[in-house]
Amino acid sequence: MPNQILSDAQLRAELRKCEFCEEKPCREACPAHCSPADFILAAKLGEPADYQRAAAEIMMANPFGGVCGLVCPETHCKAACVYKTFDRAVEIPSVQATLIAKAKALGVMPRPAAPAPNGKQVAVVGAGPAGLAAAAYLARLGYAVTVFDQESQPGGTCNWIPEHRLPRDVVQSDIEWLLSLGLIELKLGTKVSHVPALLSQGYQGVVVATGLMKPFVLGIPGEEQALAGLTYLKNPGAHPLPGKVAVIGGGATAVDCAVTAKLQGASAVELICLERWDEMPLTTAEREELQQHGIELLGRTRLTAIRGTGQNLGLELEKVTLAPGAKFSVPGLRKVEKTASQRWDFNHVIVAIGARSELAKVESAQIVWAGDAHTGPATVVQASASGKNAAQELHASLSGEPRPVIAKHTKSRTPLPGYSMLPVPLDCDFFGRPLRSPFLLSAAPPSDGYDQMRKAYEAGWAGGVMKTAFDGVPIHIPARYMHAFDEKTYGNCDNVSGHPLDRVCDEIRRLVAEFPDRLTLASTGGPVTGDDEHDRAGWQANTKKLEAAGVMGIEYSLSCPQGGDGTEGDIVSQNPKLTAKIIEWILEVGDPEIPKLFKLTGAVTSIAVILRAVKEVLDRFPTSKAGVTLANTFPSLTFRAGDKAEWEEGILVGMSGEGVAPISNLTLATVANLGVTVSGNGGPMDHKAAAHFLALGARTVQFCTVVMKQGYGVVDHLHAGLSHLLSRRGLGSVGELIGRALPHPVTGFMDLSPVKGISQVTPELCRHCGNCTRCPYLAITLDEDKIPHTDPARCIGCSICVQKCFSLALHMRERTPAEAEALRED
Repeated sequence: MPNQILSDAQLRAELRKCEFCEEKPCREACPAHCSPADFILAAKLGEPADYQRAAAEIMMANPFGGVCGLVCPETHCKAACVYKTFDRAVEIPSVQATLIAKAKALGVMPRPAAPAPNGKQVAVVGAGPAGLAAAAYLARLGYAVTVFDQESQPGGTCNWIPEHRLPRDVVQSDIEWLLSLGLIELKLGTKVSHVPALLSQGYQGVVVATGLMKPFVLGIPGEEQALAGLTYLKNPGAHPLPGKVAVIGGGATAVDCAVTAKLQGASAVELICLERWDEMPLTTAEREELQQHGIELLGRTRLTAIRGTGQNLGLELEKVTLAPGAKFSVPGLRKVEKTASQRWDFNHVIVAIGARSELAKVESAQIVWAGDAHTGPATVVQASASGKNAAQELHASLSGEPRPVIAKHTKSRTPLPGYSMLPVPLDCDFFGRPLRSPFLLSAAPPSDGYDQMRKAYEAGWAGGVMKTAFDGVPIHIPARYMHAFDEKTYGNCDNVSGHPLDRVCDEIRRLVAEFPDRLTLASTGGPVTGDDEHDRAGWQANTKKLEAAGVMGIEYSLSCPQGGDGTEGDIVSQNPKLTAKIIEWILEVGDPEIPKLFKLTGAVTSIAVILRAVKEVLDRFPTSKAGVTLANTFPSLTFRAGDKAEWEEGILVGMSGEGVAPISNLTLATVANLGVTVSGNGGPMDHKAAAHFLALGARTVQFCTVVMKQGYGVVDHLHAGLSHLLSRRGLGSVGELIGRALPHPVTGFMDLSPVKGISQVTPELCRHCGNCTRCPYLAITLDEDKIPHTDPARCIGCSICVQKCFSLALHMRERTPAEAEALRED
């Protein structure tokens, strides 16, 4: 599809498609190093704070993010999308344009703190994408930047891209945002003819980004009868072109001229160019525009003269060909054929064959070049990247730093300085120990060993619980033990690590020594045979061994739902007396300064009963730092092909991920007011789900499934998401979020409003699938145009039709008095 602002339903579909690839090929393919994988993941929940964060990911990499979303070709990020060779690429440019539009409409565009002036002044010549990107970068470093441009409006050739492809308000709003960064002054209508003169006017350095503004000429007889392409695009309304128009050129500017002329009322438009259709340097969207508007193409043709006057013009043409084996892009290899022709059926001629810089290039340590004037014709995003690179080069020169190594001037890897993805600090504590954030790895495959924990810490995790380990116990870990219910809900049928406790102790020593600022916890358990003396010895021995290794905390696995079917007695912590007994054994011998977490399960008749039994024990050890982990995976059954002849093989698994989050929420809400420290576990796949845990009173949140799906690096998104959420909610710390939903976390059934809404359609969004007529109350029917209508006497306001409408054509609204009366009468 051509780049466009997407509907909410289209946006949702594209966001869901992105895989958040570990290699991020889309980011590597973006000239400005903007990362679609990151801004898409940032936006998936669709709250204002998420759009703000997504916009920050975009605009700090490319300050022309809104513009580029609408005009970027498919040859950059979209060409690198892994789905391109599978079915179709994610519509990345359109997603980008839509996210920026939403952030602007919601008033949540990122606002970096004002830079501190560094006392130096620099000039930028040219207020197009390259010049303004350079100005933004330098201003963020504290330079006072003056931008000169001979035009009356900033934006350069962005202002000449046809309105139907790039609305002027998008250009204007991107520039307004860029100027809001501070320390940038525009001097428009001011032409700079001699760049070195600026250095004698108090500027320490200059970035020249004038673009290619002087059109090439053909040098043929009668050329004065033609209109230059850039002149035409600058103000099409000043050049009415009725009749038939010939556009000379085969590039994007020529296409813009041709399409604009047709939209402005030309009866016919013909492109005359050296290229054949397959050789023209155009995007798919530009080719589709030519076809859509019926623009003819005369390729392999050169214009040699324009005859006639006024609107009665004749063109002298000759055919050209290439030498055998030559590439069209190699100059000097075109051959003119003997045949020539003359046509007198044109009323206007536009020449759009390219342009060059108006300024002679000056080499100086204080003068750097950027954009098309430096790299040749390029896309807007490439110009923006070149501007950032030029700014880096000038800053290095003026500050005496080593000149940056820039392999390609149209690829920049450095964002604009000065925006924090953590507007609210996330520091908190774990039983008095400072943590950089409340997010930890749970005892699971991503924490099963030194290598995994090290990788997690290097990625930025605050801490983690190493996977459960024992001493002297035979370990059985089935093959193929991981299962996926859907893309966000997993299941596993392993209980513990395959590593012995001695190995884990050695790894703990290394981790604590190398990462003293992180929270390294271990997970263990003990025997449950009914022989209390034997069992006590096992639990206590494991505790002492881990404490001797310097562990920062221990989590005790009292519940492994994947190890049983969930009936009482199958899981230790379903039995309050047994749970209390084991906890007492541990606290009797454990160091009270080393925190202990007792991992329980939500698979009980009442978690409150278990928590009260736990609290009675904890109260008897008031100096011990202790709490619980809730609510763990949930016991469930999945089927797979096996050896059974009768049916598929049923396997007990511990369900984790998004599917169990509602269960964990209720579990946490039930115990929230019982006065026990809780580490939340089981369900969160994003920062908002984690925030619910914290609002329900959890002090930390443990993650597993999201890391298995999206890698250790997802922690940056979890942190940034939570921080932006806190900022938008007016909260200044994690401490202000913890317990926010208390003391009354649940609205009771009888307290829910009985006032019933009614569904209504937005006809232009309806795809006419008829699925809404599956309403169980038979309230929706289709008219003759297959548009749904809701019967107020039947609709009871359940909203299922709205929730399942893939195009978001249905929405709920309040009933009119007559509609409310119709429901009551029925």
